[in-house]
Amino acid sequence: MRTRTFKLTEPEVAALKQAEQQAKRPDERRRMQAVRLFGTGMDKQQIMEITGFSEWNLQRLASCFRQDGVAALFERRRGGNNTRLSQQQRADLAERLQHYRPVDLHISQAVYWTVSDLKVAVARWYSVVYQSPYSYYTLMHQSRLSLQRPTTLYRSRPSAEAVAEFEATLQKN
Repeated sequence: MRTRTFKLTEPEVAALKQAEQQAKRPDERRRMQAVRLFGTGMDKQQIMEITGFSEWNLQRLASCFRQDGVAALFERRRGGNNTRLSQQQRADLAERLQHYRPVDLHISQAVYWTVSDLKVAVARWYSVVYQSPYSYYTLMHQSRLSLQRPTTLYRSRPSAEAVAEFEATLQKN
């Protein structure tokens, strides 16, 4: 990797120290510490041992700091819920799913709600399309619908041979 010189000024070192003390997350403090140590001329190997960052990450953090200052070293993930339907819309959806069937709403010929039918309904009613089918499973669960997977074999029923054998023993007795 090509080595670039990265030197911090005294005000930049002071700003990093202050931000380091104010940072709430350990990973943010570690990034600030790494940039501060790297910019003050400490040996890269020592910085890598202290912070756990690779040389490439040190260069990347230094570059980010040069572009955007201390703000670049803070966590950028927003967190929170990435829901696309409001609570009101979810309540409305639950009520519609409880009162109507897909066949009643001309969504499909099905009598019971499926994930594919729910996908069509949510897109039609709320103009929302989820990428993951698990989002639709969640919507079904929140609407108090259970997910039923169709099977071709009734596991609770005996086989045709077992029924014939049972009927034969009944006739003999």
